[in-house]
Amino acid sequence: MVDKIREMSGLTDNRIVDFLDLKKGYSVIDIGGRDGFFSKKMLDKTDNVTVLDLNDLYFDDLKKAGIKTIKADICDYSEGSFDLVFMSNVYHDLVNECASKALKNINKIAKRYIAILDFKPEETIFGPPVSIRLSKETVIENMKQIGLKVIKEMELKWHYLLLFERE
Repeated sequence: MVDKIREMSGLTDNRIVDFLDLKKGYSVIDIGGRDGFFSKKMLDKTDNVTVLDLNDLYFDDLKKAGIKTIKADICDYSEGSFDLVFMSNVYHDLVNECASKALKNINKIAKRYIAILDFKPEETIFGPPVSIRLSKETVIENMKQIGLKVIKEMELKWHYLLLFERE
């Protein structure tokens, strides 16, 4: 079912990872990375990928693929330093659960870039309630508060993707 949803929403090809312009040697943390769908694709570009998730259900498979794992909640986690912090369909939850703590922790672990892929605030056939979705303008304003500027944007069928860099 998850694969079908990804296919329907246009997330199955390499556009997302290509958009990130990863370089060999970059360190990446995929917050809320679950099964490592994007993390596994990132391994083609860099060999230093970590998934941070509350649920360790997929950790054995991720480790076999060469992906590091951390069982933690970004609302409480602020260790390490990564060239890119990547979040797919999780930022809206973080803002609704622990906004200031999440922003502070994300800012602390992000060396240079933050990428946020999230649902547009409109009705779709799946995804979180529209009431908790964030406009890309809201996300841009949040990142501006921690010293980041948007440098690239991509519009997808039901999502937007924003890449931020430290100012």
